[in-house]
Amino acid sequence: MERKYTILAVLMVVMALGLVVLPKRKEQKEIEPKALLSSLVEKSRYLSVDQVTHRIIENDPTLMLIDLRPADQFKLFALPGAVNISSDSSLCKSTLELLNQSGKDKVLYGNSDLISEKAWLIATRNSMNRMYVMKGGLNEWYNTIIVEKPINSAASSTELDLLSFRNAARQYFVGSGETAIASEKPKEKVEVIRKAPKASAGGGC
Repeated sequence: MERKYTILAVLMVVMALGLVVLPKRKEQKEIEPKALLSSLVEKSRYLSVDQVTHRIIENDPTLMLIDLRPADQFKLFALPGAVNISSDSSLCKSTLELLNQSGKDKVLYGNSDLISEKAWLIATRNSMNRMYVMKGGLNEWYNTIIVEKPINSAASSTELDLLSFRNAARQYFVGSGETAIASEKPKEKVEVIRKAPKASAGGGC
């Protein structure tokens, strides 16, 4: 696991350096290279799936979920309230207007982290504020919230509280009517959730 994130970190640095040397766009103020690399090193851009889930359940009006997966996957399943944009349309006018909305925490997610990290880099380089990445992506969300975990008899009270929250969240998303939950990790999509997204926006320029 540590090796996986080390490789990811190296890829992120390479992408950041590549963005630094790209030609500047006149119409969009860009962050200084040193500040960009500093932001990359920090981990404050990450929100855990538990944090995101809590805010979804609470109907947090400051939360904006940005689904970066292909449109066909988004139509099959997306987190409630998420909007869908193409990962390669990060600098389109319509996307910039979406990401520039004030008072919103824009949380990027894909199936894993890589596509979200790339989009975060582009958005941050172009001085977008309050940009975040849901750590681990939709696969992590599924494995953490939807897949039921056995109770560890040696668990601390904090761990038990977290498990209780995840059990309640599972009921919120899946409902008590489900008799079984798919145990196989989703590769491309999640099919066990019955709640439909509240809104969607097509990707592309």
